[in-house]
Amino acid sequence: MFQIATIPRLDLNTELFVVFVQEKFVKKRNKSFSDFPEEVHAPLQDFFTIRDFKGKLFKTRLIYPRKENGIKRILIVGTGDQKKLSCDDFRNLGKLIAEQQEELSVKRVHLFLANIKGFREDFIRCFTEGILFQKYHFEQHKSEKPTKRKTGRFIFLCNRQEYTPRFRQILLETESIMKGVAITRDLANQPSNHLTPGDLKNYVLTHFKNTRNIQTTFLDESAMRQKKFGALLSVARGSAEPPYLIIMHYKPAKKTTKRLVLVGKGVTFDSGGISIKPSAKMEEMKFDMCGAAAVVGSMDVISHLKPKFEVIALIPAVENMPGGKATKPGDVVTAYNGKTIEIINTDAEGRLILADALAYAAKEYKPKTIVDFATLTGACVVALGDKNAGIFSNSEKLTHILKERGIFSGDQVWPMPMDDDYKKELESDTADLKNIGSRWGGAITAAKFLEHFVDEIPWAHIDIAGTSYDVKNKDYLGKGATGFGTRLIGRSLKQLEKMI
Repeated sequence: MFQIATIPRLDLNTELFVVFVQEKFVKKRNKSFSDFPEEVHAPLQDFFTIRDFKGKLFKTRLIYPRKENGIKRILIVGTGDQKKLSCDDFRNLGKLIAEQQEELSVKRVHLFLANIKGFREDFIRCFTEGILFQKYHFEQHKSEKPTKRKTGRFIFLCNRQEYTPRFRQILLETESIMKGVAITRDLANQPSNHLTPGDLKNYVLTHFKNTRNIQTTFLDESAMRQKKFGALLSVARGSAEPPYLIIMHYKPAKKTTKRLVLVGKGVTFDSGGISIKPSAKMEEMKFDMCGAAAVVGSMDVISHLKPKFEVIALIPAVENMPGGKATKPGDVVTAYNGKTIEIINTDAEGRLILADALAYAAKEYKPKTIVDFATLTGACVVALGDKNAGIFSNSEKLTHILKERGIFSGDQVWPMPMDDDYKKELESDTADLKNIGSRWGGAITAAKFLEHFVDEIPWAHIDIAGTSYDVKNKDYLGKGATGFGTRLIGRSLKQLEKMI
């Protein structure tokens, strides 16, 4: 789908030739086209004699060369001030080009990048991400199947001086990561009646069945009852759907003692339980398993990128429903690590299933690092909106890695406080702790609750409640699930290896 060509080793037999021009270039009266291939000089000269195109960012013009020279169409794309272009701008440019390719139904697209000043490797990555975000469509439940879209081949063109062997590696890595993002989005976008805890378990077993470096298994309700997963099982009591702990274990070619554990909240539908949610927008609670989806997508990426350390992924998968057997406010349950929890609000269920999964990870696998993803609190959305996920950690080093790689990957995280003063909010007169604090600082007290179950292992909790679906003003993400978390893990593997 993607390739890189250097100039002048260039086949310009193309259906769409994409040229990027900035405002500064457009304003010049005597323009030089020497940066561009000779085949496009004349059509560009003709186009720019009419001065109605200003080169504003994301503005486009499509022209048809009068002389047949192998180029059927030229798409001129404005880039504004190229010095100010961000990675997200390049992702949106990639999206724009993919839209044009689909609309015109063309097979070959050449993207001429040689005239982009200060061209860097990450521009290739961001262009590719933008194209692949646009190529994602979730339409499997439509009764009328859409017209099959042409995939297209996108050829990046750059100068020999700027080309590095890393460019091809970047393309391969990006395609692997974006395949994982598509898996994450597919799972998260599924309606809850098409993705129960059992369906999620079956998907994981089937998807990784022929993946040699990942072994999959699960604990069912009977096994978890025997192992005393009291917090997790308390959430599932109101649902007719049985719960599961889904386990994926990646092992590298060479034996190692280094282990990372990923945990993803897998509430396939969250009604709030007895503390039932308002009906408005309750349909969005199918997205309460976006953490689980991010972990499945990340494991697919890991199977392709093959880090040199072990990765164990745990997904506690449940439905949170009201019912005659549902856990009630005021009940006391016992977690896997023996801590007792007073249930104040059954809608604070995500932390309960994560508590048992984290405690199990700490005891059973003794990892060097744990990272969990969860759509955990509305309070985090209030604090940070939908552009940054909150990161809560007991390790400054881990926080630094994930924050830095978040900027690089596009899955941005922002460090939140973890002062011990917040622990007091969780003190209970009846049990060791209660499952919710006061109204204030709710995202922090939720993280402090989870901290009781990681056994002092370096750990980061990433609250993705705001970033996991329907993010505003990031056009390349589209509608529905964003796939947040998978790019972050995919782009953090080398840095995490140094830490663990």
